[in-house]
Amino acid sequence: MASTTLFPFLSIFSLTILASAVGFSVELIHRDHPKSPFYNPTFSLSDRIQAEVQRSHARAAALRRIFFSQLHRGMSSTTNTKYSVLPADSPFPHAPVSPSDSPFPSPSPAPPNAPIETYIIANSFDYLVSIHLGTPTREIIAIADTGSDLIWVTCEPCSDCYKQDAPLFNPATSSSYANIPCGTEKCNQLPFPQCDNLTSPSKCFYQYRYFDGSQTIGNLAQETVAFNTTYGNHVEFPMVTLGCSHVANGTFEHQTAGLIGLGAGPLSLVSQLGSSIEHRFSYCLVPYDSTNITTSRLSFGSDAIISGDDVETTTMVDIDRETFYTVTLDSISVGKNSTLGPINRSYMIVDSGTTLTYLESTVLESLIELLAKTIRLPQVEDSEKVFPLCFNESNAGPDFQYPDITLQLGKAILTLKPYNAFRKINDKVTCLAMASNNDISSDNLSILGNIAQQNFHIGFDLAARKISFAPADCTKY
Repeated sequence: MASTTLFPFLSIFSLTILASAVGFSVELIHRDHPKSPFYNPTFSLSDRIQAEVQRSHARAAALRRIFFSQLHRGMSSTTNTKYSVLPADSPFPHAPVSPSDSPFPSPSPAPPNAPIETYIIANSFDYLVSIHLGTPTREIIAIADTGSDLIWVTCEPCSDCYKQDAPLFNPATSSSYANIPCGTEKCNQLPFPQCDNLTSPSKCFYQYRYFDGSQTIGNLAQETVAFNTTYGNHVEFPMVTLGCSHVANGTFEHQTAGLIGLGAGPLSLVSQLGSSIEHRFSYCLVPYDSTNITTSRLSFGSDAIISGDDVETTTMVDIDRETFYTVTLDSISVGKNSTLGPINRSYMIVDSGTTLTYLESTVLESLIELLAKTIRLPQVEDSEKVFPLCFNESNAGPDFQYPDITLQLGKAILTLKPYNAFRKINDKVTCLAMASNNDISSDNLSILGNIAQQNFHIGFDLAARKISFAPADCTKY
C-alpha cells in the first residue's frame, strides 16, 4: 500500500490529545467481511463454517497447551517473566534462529532445549485491524489477537518471509524508528531476549514459535503507531515497542503484514498505552449474519467504559499466565429451570480469536443432556460431524425458540441468546456452537469463543483486573 504523509498540524493535534487520557474506537474487521483482504464472495455458508471450525479447533488446542505448559511446567529460573514455554514434548523442532545468508546481524542460535516464547497458531484468527506505522506513516493490516502480547510487523530486509500482498515495512525510511538495545527494561520484558554481538549497542532480538511450526524472528524497536478512528480523527502514539521481524515463515497468510497483541502482558498494545487509555479496552462483535454488512468495534480509554443497569462484572483470575483474560466458570443453566453446577473450579479464557466455545467433556455432555430434554426437535448429525448436537427444524412452528444458556463467570451472569450458543448450518439444521476440550487435555479449562461474545459490549480493565459484559446491539455501536 502506498505511504501517506501526515500533515504537521494533524500530528501536533494527535500528540496533544494524548497528553491525557483519550478515548477512541476503530473498526474491528471480521476476516469474512467485504473490507477484509480474506473476503471470498464465492464462499458458501458450508465453506465458511468448515473453515471457521477448523481454525477454532486448531487455536483452542494450542491455546490450552500453552496455558497448561505454564501452570504445570513452570518457568525457567533464569527469567523473571511469566510467559509459557514451548513444551519439551512439542512435535515442532527448534529451527535455526536465522538463515546463514541473512543480511542482518544474527543473534546467537538458541540451544536445542532453550525456552522460546510460543504463540498459538499463525493463521487461527478471526479479526483484523488497520494501523498506521512510522513517519511518514504507512497503513498495515494486522491480526488483532487477545491471545498474544507482542506487536510485530514484517520488515526489510527479510531473508525468509512469507509472501505478502503489501510491501514490507522499511524502518530505514521512518524518522521515528529506533532499535531497542539489549539490557534495557523493554528488552527484558521479552520472555527470552537474545542479543547480537555485531552491533553497538547490541540489538535486542526475539524468536517466537507458533504451535503449527511457524516462526517469527526479529529485533525489538520503538516506533510511532497511529489509528484512524471511527469518528474520523487520527490518534498517534509515539515510542510504542514492537517487533521488526526479519524472518517470518510457515503458515502466515499473504493478506496480513503483522500482529497486534491485545493480551494482558507488558508488551501488548493495551499494556503499553497504559494510562493514556486508562488501562482499558473493549470490543463489540456483530453477529455472524451481519459480518458481511457491518464491522465490529475495538475501543480504548473512555470509549471502553461499560456502564448501565445490565452490566455484569467479574474479577480476572490471578494466574502465572498473564497474557490471557481468564475468569472462573462456576455453573451453567438452560432456560429458567435446569442448572448444571456447581462446576468444580474451572478456568475460562475469554478469547476473541477462537470461534466456538469449549467446555470440559463431562460438562459438555451434561449440557447436551439438558438441551435434549428441553428442545423438542429431532436430533440429527451435521454432514461434517463437527458439532456435538444438532436439530432438524423442518417441523418447528413459527413460535419456536431455542432456550437461553446462562453462564456464571465468577460474579458475572452471562446470558447467551440462541445466536450466541447455536449456529445455523443450513435452512433446516441448527447446531450447538460448542465443543469438548478433551481432545487435548483432561484439565478443567474452558474457552469462551467469539460466537458466544456477539452482541455483547465486553470491557477489559487491566488496572482493576476486571472484565465487564453488557448486552448491546453491536451493529449500532
